[in-house]
Amino acid sequence: MPTPTLFHLVYQSTATTPFTDQELEALLIQSRAWNTAHNLTGVLLYSHGDIMQVLEGSQEEVHYIFKRIARDFRHARLMKLSDGPIEQRNFSQWSMGFKAVDPQDFDHLTGYLNLAKPDTLPTNSDHNSTSLHALLASFVTEGEIRY
Repeated sequence: MPTPTLFHLVYQSTATTPFTDQELEALLIQSRAWNTAHNLTGVLLYSHGDIMQVLEGSQEEVHYIFKRIARDFRHARLMKLSDGPIEQRNFSQWSMGFKAVDPQDFDHLTGYLNLAKPDTLPTNSDHNSTSLHALLASFVTEGEIRY
C-alpha cells in the first residue's frame, strides 16, 4: 500500500473568548492525544485570543480535523490561509507545539499575509503555500516552544 502524501493546512481564527492558561493547557493535552493517535503534527501560535495553527499529516486527517475546528464554538472568523502537499514535516517533533506570541510578532505574521487586505491574500498556489509553511517553521524554531 503506498504511503499517503503529506499535507499541510494553516489557518487563523479568533477565540470567541480569550483562553485562560488552564484552558490552553487542557486544549493542548486534548490536541496532543488526538494528534498522536492520528499521526498529525503541527504548532499552535496564540496571542491574546488570536490563533494561528499549522497542521501536518495525511490529507484526510488534516481536512477532518479542520472541519472539526470549523464547528468548534471556541473559534470565530476562521480563515484557511494555506493548504497543500508538502515533501516533509516541518513540525515532526511536536504532536502539537505551542508558542505564546507577542502581539507585535503576531501582527508581523499576519502583516506578511496581508489579512487586512483580503484582495491581496496569497493564493493557494504551491509556491505561496510552501512559503507560508516555511515562514511559520522558521518563526517557531527561532524561539521557545512549549511541548
